[in-house]
Amino acid sequence: MIRSIPGNAHSFFCLVLVLLAAGLSLPAAAEPCDPEESKWVPSRYYPAGSAVFHKGNWYESRELHQGLEPGITFDWKELDSVPDCEGRKQAVEQSQTEEGQQGPEAGTSQTAGKSKRGETASGMCVRPDPWLFSKSYTVGSLATHGGQIWEAIRPTNGDMPGMNKPPRWKLVEDHCSMERQ
Repeated sequence: MIRSIPGNAHSFFCLVLVLLAAGLSLPAAAEPCDPEESKWVPSRYYPAGSAVFHKGNWYESRELHQGLEPGITFDWKELDSVPDCEGRKQAVEQSQTEEGQQGPEAGTSQTAGKSKRGETASGMCVRPDPWLFSKSYTVGSLATHGGQIWEAIRPTNGDMPGMNKPPRWKLVEDHCSMERQ
């Protein structure tokens, strides 16, 4: 025998079922970073997007670097709130995968069996643009600076070629434009 449920109780049970169904389809809440697990370590490399806790503040790495102190260098930006570490780990892993797809041989072409950096398929030599402090460079990007051609070996923002520790640029000696000077 089925009993009927009074109107208010029936509405209540329907509401509970709707809320349970909606709750099951929602993604898990963001997991805030733990300051103890996210302490800055001077000897560690930090890829772009990494979050650290240092001297009572949260910071995000602007680019790959090793042990540069947060709050002192341009390589870090201070965050206004506690970051979501799980989402941050996924973003950092994604950016590392994308950077790995650009090999150090970017800007190389094959012409008549010879490899010359900077040449197009038609054999034209393309000199890279001058390095700019305000520009971000990805791995494999080329720039001219000080009369030489430089290749970014790490992502970089405002780092002058030949001036960083760890280095973010390497000198390109076999670029086609260097032969014609």
